[in-house]
Amino acid sequence: MAYTRFSTGNADYVLQLGNHVAVNKQVDIFDGIDALVVETGTGRLQDFTDTTRPYHPQYKLPFQYCSDNQIPIFGTDTRPTMGGLSRVLLSIMGISYISWHASLLMTSTVLYEGLKEKKANEPILKLNSALMYLLQDPVCEGRNAVNARKIEDFVAPFMAHRVRTKPRIGLIFGAFHMGLKPDLQSKRRRDITIWNWQHFNFSEWAGFVKEDLNKVHEANYDGERWQVREYEVIDLF
Repeated sequence: MAYTRFSTGNADYVLQLGNHVAVNKQVDIFDGIDALVVETGTGRLQDFTDTTRPYHPQYKLPFQYCSDNQIPIFGTDTRPTMGGLSRVLLSIMGISYISWHASLLMTSTVLYEGLKEKKANEPILKLNSALMYLLQDPVCEGRNAVNARKIEDFVAPFMAHRVRTKPRIGLIFGAFHMGLKPDLQSKRRRDITIWNWQHFNFSEWAGFVKEDLNKVHEANYDGERWQVREYEVIDLF
């Protein structure tokens, strides 16, 4: 579970990039955070905070840390459609010798970053972020941009109002989402990707479950279970 720290004008972040199958023991990097945002992929935040189900291995210990310290967990993700998943295969496979080998390089370095438990290699982050931005698939770069807009424009200001200072926000995503860092740091970058998927991909918001775009979920532990609240953020999209 590699991690990186960075800041924007709205928040200080620690982004953990890992895999979805191994138990996540790298929890100390989240000491002092005011909120945690997690990738939910094809599910919803409720699916991961339901205590009647086994905890997702990537989230078990971080969620325990949040429940012990009364830290809210946010879900800002947008589920991909089957068409969106198909586009990923096409973009990763590529249609040329160069794009195929670039995809192999990206996949191998992503797997490496997702398995190690130390600070992320910044050149690898930058290289893979650039490749993902060029591929412009909805499941990786599209969701990066959507998550970044919701986090920077809703979660960070929301938490700043709550804690009365610049918030410290933890992020847990799969290693394929290395592009989340530059998307959080650059409004222009995320806006270009979002514009692309809103207007320029055969149909409006192709590849995304549209009703997810305007929703953010917050979970708080009440001592017995996680209580999840839904916010409408219709002004963001």
